[in-house]
This record gives sequence, C-alpha cells and structure tokens, in this order.
Amino acid sequence: MLNAKKAEKIFEKSRQVLREVQMPNGGLMATPKGKRYPYIYPRDHSIITLALIEAGMMQEARKAVGFIVRAEHGKGAFPQRLTPEGKDASYKPVQIDGTALAIISFARFYRKSHDKRILQKHWKRMQRAANYIVANIDADKKLVFTPNSIFEFPPLEQGLEVWANGTCYAALGEMEFLARQLGKGIKKFSAARQGIKKGCEKFLWTGREKRFLKKIRLRESSSVVVTADASTYALAEFGMFSDNDKRIVSTVQRIEKELWYPGLGGICRYPKALGRNNGGFGPWAIFTCMLARHFIRRGKRKQAEKYFGWVMRNSENGLLPEHVAKADEFEEYVLDYSSAGLLRPDRKVLIQNVRKQPMFKKKGIAFVTMPLAWSHAEFILTWSLFKKRFLQGKKGLK
Repeated sequence: MLNAKKAEKIFEKSRQVLREVQMPNGGLMATPKGKRYPYIYPRDHSIITLALIEAGMMQEARKAVGFIVRAEHGKGAFPQRLTPEGKDASYKPVQIDGTALAIISFARFYRKSHDKRILQKHWKRMQRAANYIVANIDADKKLVFTPNSIFEFPPLEQGLEVWANGTCYAALGEMEFLARQLGKGIKKFSAARQGIKKGCEKFLWTGREKRFLKKIRLRESSSVVVTADASTYALAEFGMFSDNDKRIVSTVQRIEKELWYPGLGGICRYPKALGRNNGGFGPWAIFTCMLARHFIRRGKRKQAEKYFGWVMRNSENGLLPEHVAKADEFEEYVLDYSSAGLLRPDRKVLIQNVRKQPMFKKKGIAFVTMPLAWSHAEFILTWSLFKKRFLQGKKGLK
C-alpha cells in the first residue's frame, strides 16, 4: 500500500520548490536558480500555476497569472520561453500549447478566486490568445497546426499534433466559460472546439491499431508519426474524452506496454531514438504521474499506486527529477554531445549536478535535472486527486 505519510512529505516539499522557483514578478522558473533551466516556459509556468491553485497557494497563483498574461505579445501567442525578467528569450518557434495552457491556468484561477476584476482586466488578452488558436486550425482537418509542440525533435516538428490539440480543445472550452461570465458570444470558440474533437476522432484515431496517433506531420499532411508517445494521453488529461472511453483505455495500454522502462520502471516519453535523448534516455516523473491520474479517475487504485509509487521511490530528500536514466546511458549522452560540440553551459551544469548525486555512484542511476518544478507540480496534482478519490473521509494517513 502507498506510504501516505511519505506522499505528504513530498507534497510539502513540492510546495516549497514551487515557492522557490517563483520570481518577485510572479514568473515561475522551470528549475531553481543555479540548476539547468534559468528560464520561464509558458507551458511549465501554466501547469505549475494549476498546481499552485490545487495546493491552495492562491497568492502565488495570482502573481503567476499576472505574469503570464503580460507575456502575451499583442498578437495572441506567447513566447516559447522568457527570461526571469519577462523578456522574450525564445530559441524555437511558438509552441501553441503554451498559449492554450496560459488560457487554461488563467481560467482555472478565475474559477477558484471568482475575481471578476481580473477577468475584465485581461479579457482582451485572453480573447487574442483564443483567436490565435482559432486562426491556426487547419481548414481541411479542423485540427490545430503547431510549428513546435511538446518535447519535439527537429525531424518531427511542424504538424497536427495530439498534445497541442488536447490543450487547445480545453482552452477553447475555458474561453466559452469565461465569455459567459461577461455576457460575450461563444459561437466561434464553441464551433472551433467541436471541430477539433471531430478532427481528432477522424484523423488522429487509427482503428487498425486502436490508439491515437502522435502527429500528422506538416500542414499538408506529408506523413504520420505512429510510434508510442506518452503525450497521446493529453486527449483525456485535458477533457476531450473520458478516461473510461475505450479509445483512451487502449491508447494507455499501448503507452504502458511500450513505454514502461524495464529495470528502472516509470513511463518514458517515447521509444529510445539515437540523438533524441537529452540527458540520457529514461522515464519521466511527469508522464508517470499522468498515467497514475488515469487510473485514479477510473477508480483503479492498484494501478494508480504502481505508477505514483514509482514517482515517490524516485525522489531524493523529497525532490523530484525531470527524468531518470541509467548511468551508462547518461554517459553515452555526454560522449555524443561532447563529440558533436553541443555541450552548452546549461548542459554542463546538468552533467555536474548528475555526477555528484549519491545515487549516481551507489546504484548507477542518474537523476537528471533535479528538482524540476513541473515534476513537483504533477506530484501535487496527482496526490491531491488520489486523496480525493481514495482517502476522502478517512482519518489519519498510514
């Protein structure tokens, strides 16, 4: 049985980490100062904001929401990443899921705070963001096009991608809700949202293998990405389909079968691919937490504990990494990137931090990028849901 007291300790440590990564201006860095990612990514920032709301940290969430709405550059999209001061520091194209998640986190804050002043103040920014999403919906397939979405790889960038469509579907649903609060029209958002769902059902679902696809590459649909990918769970995570939908169940079964890492355990983002594994190939706390939530929502405690228990075991003093890798695979990454002259300063920091960890020498396991704020946000979201589903009304924690 899950060690609930340990989960509570990691939960409190997670709250501490989220406080630590927040700048005075409200921005939420991906890692604390001195760690690998000295930037603010709208995707990470928004999901961390959702965790702040879930953890009851509303003062911090208010500051976070204030920061992210100011990052909208006037045309609806949000930069791929920002400096701690809030300046655009993008090195990749716009990631439309970052725009969608900014809308979602803003709306969830409003749902919790009922602060109509903040809604009225920032409505035009949110409207521009939603219009940006609508403008990037493919006319033929009704799916959102993104030049770059979650954990992409240059040969696979640009296309009609599952995670982006899952987040944009949820964002447009939140815009319908926000518009109603102000007596605004919702027709455009509602039609676009319904179109995205139909597009996913028609073009991203493959009946042959009974699972959702990762991506249709490029706007002109040149090819498909059919390998297993943890991000395909986005269609349930963001509410397009129920976790009990047979299509989601079969999609998750494939993720379990092909992305569970033998020996280490945990869920990997995608199958191992040469040249794609930054920091060594291995399982991620983020996506292992998401699969745990799938089983929590379905009321399957044993499976939920399998995945959430793995996340807990792969913490160190309450801190969670971005991902875990075998030491030899981590050193393969170091050698490959050294030979290619790709060891940027942030990667050198990563290598130094990994090699000095006790687990690296004792057990040959690399805890890569620790702590990662997004991992701690996912822990908060998962433990909160677990308690509501399985421990509600029970006295004490065993």
